[in-house]
Amino acid sequence: MRGTFAADSVAGRWVRLLALACLPVLTAPWISRALFPRPSAFNSDLAIPVLMTRAREWSLFDVYYWGQDRLGAWHLLLMRAASQFSGHTFDYAALHLVGTAWVLLSAVVMARLAGVWGWAASGLMAAVLVGNHDSRRWLFDAAHPYAWQITGLMLAWWGLRTLADRAGPAGAGRWRLRGATGFAVFLAQWTSPLSGPLLLLVAGVEAIRAHVLNAQPGRFVLRRWVEGWLVVGAGMAAERVLRAAFDLYSHARFGQYYHTGLVLDRGHLTDNARQVATKLATSGSMPLLVVATAGALAALVVLWRARGGRGPVWRVEAAALVLACWAIAAAQLPVFVLVRHVRINLFSVRYFSLVFVFGTLAGLITLVCLAASLSTLSRQWRGVLAMAGAAGLASAVLRLPPPSAARPDALMRVASHLEARAPGVPLLGGYWSTYVFAAFQKPETMLPPVPCEGRLVRAPWWARELKRHRWVVVVGNTYECPDAGPRASPAPWIYQHGALLRLARPDLEGGADVSFALYENATARAVAHVAQPAADAWRYCDAGAALRLSFPARGTAQVMVARAVRSPDATLLAAPVFADGSVGPAVPMSTTGRLHHAELRAEGPRLVGARITVQRSAPKADPLKCRTATSFVVGE
Repeated sequence: MRGTFAADSVAGRWVRLLALACLPVLTAPWISRALFPRPSAFNSDLAIPVLMTRAREWSLFDVYYWGQDRLGAWHLLLMRAASQFSGHTFDYAALHLVGTAWVLLSAVVMARLAGVWGWAASGLMAAVLVGNHDSRRWLFDAAHPYAWQITGLMLAWWGLRTLADRAGPAGAGRWRLRGATGFAVFLAQWTSPLSGPLLLLVAGVEAIRAHVLNAQPGRFVLRRWVEGWLVVGAGMAAERVLRAAFDLYSHARFGQYYHTGLVLDRGHLTDNARQVATKLATSGSMPLLVVATAGALAALVVLWRARGGRGPVWRVEAAALVLACWAIAAAQLPVFVLVRHVRINLFSVRYFSLVFVFGTLAGLITLVCLAASLSTLSRQWRGVLAMAGAAGLASAVLRLPPPSAARPDALMRVASHLEARAPGVPLLGGYWSTYVFAAFQKPETMLPPVPCEGRLVRAPWWARELKRHRWVVVVGNTYECPDAGPRASPAPWIYQHGALLRLARPDLEGGADVSFALYENATARAVAHVAQPAADAWRYCDAGAALRLSFPARGTAQVMVARAVRSPDATLLAAPVFADGSVGPAVPMSTTGRLHHAELRAEGPRLVGARITVQRSAPKADPLKCRTATSFVVGE
């Protein structure tokens, strides 16, 4: 009979947990519509996750946000698998909806994690997630990891608390619990490399809490803390192995590593600390962050006095929650001061998202605990906690903005027009003017985005394939790709990613403050010729150095030389070489980016070559940069 009741109790807990888990799924569409960004706010950073869910091929390059190793992409891989299985194509709206449901699930985990504070802490967390204006924009943004990281942290925290509470021999059940907790740590660490160190702090708090509540003598705290640290360390180590595999694969396939530069910011630490303090002081969350700091100090006192089981359980639980949340928030601030990456990105408020979420949550729990500790309310502390949870949910509802009416956006219209005019043709332009259009197009007719050389490339395979396409659409009048030229006069020739492009139609499309021109890939049509010395070995900065091009006799020829790098600058001259051995006067070569070109004509004997020299060059600070990459001859 006792076993039957125990089984029913376990089944009932799982039924209640599943019922709670359904709440985020049911409320996510409403909240997603309310918090969905305006169409004009969509950019290439948001487009990358969409393109990752639509990719058909699988590789180790997909395990992190394309082109960097700081943001894990396990959720995008799951959505890609679901897309291929169901045939449904994810767009940003679907990504936003799934992310909304996932981050709301963290409130459900909090309800199971927080013990007697479950209802109150869950309601307050929902209020913070949905209602905190400092962090809300970034939490519900598919280009950032915070929605996925928060729920991963909460799941790992739940596992660490369960491990600390269940003291006993390491049987099969405990190893399963360790494995599940380690896997949650792995997901959180995969999402963001800061998660593991934060969970090490949480493991310490949970060990102390379990010791206080269970009143275990001896080395109970140390054993639980070491066990938690080992589980967290195992999850971190597993993610490090995955990162190493990603590095090896990326270097083997694309010839480079995609490390995010987390470098100590020497010489700026004092100014960085001032900037971080200013960000916090000017935020709307600052009052609650101050309360949370005072609450964390008070929590240490409560836990110290309650050792041996002398304190009320609800107060010990509150102290542990406040201390763990405050530790998660505060431990990130030294990173913002020490790491150069944060300063380079101007201390963007997005980096403070978890600080605001867990810091304000710690502040709210502190205030509720103070209210429940008042002499007039201490006997009704359960009612106070229930009221706090209900108030948190009500606050979350009231602070939701009304859904904005969906309106067609210029980016969407231009993307649709390009897709109809040039389906499957590569789109060459800047980082911000390529990926953003691709995400609005169908996978089968999408224009593969290829940023210009020198711009951030997230999908290097599309850049490598550029020279294999006959036609290329080029984004004009953008600062990111000056080689394309202005709107009124697109460049007649462009050399990008090993492809020589010739202007075919200057006014293919326009809109969204950019213009589009159609170019023909002339690489394969170039005339076979001989270069002496080899074009990629010619150093044009050397005094008297000349590049001699020889080709079959013809009446006209466009001779072109592409420099290896944009600097140092140089003025190149091209002199025609005729069939009778004479050399004509040299003419200056026009410059488009790294490409120098000149049209040579034969007025008598036919052209058989060209002699290219340098008229002026920048100082030879680095002679190795004074090299050309290749040469072309085009003409009849």
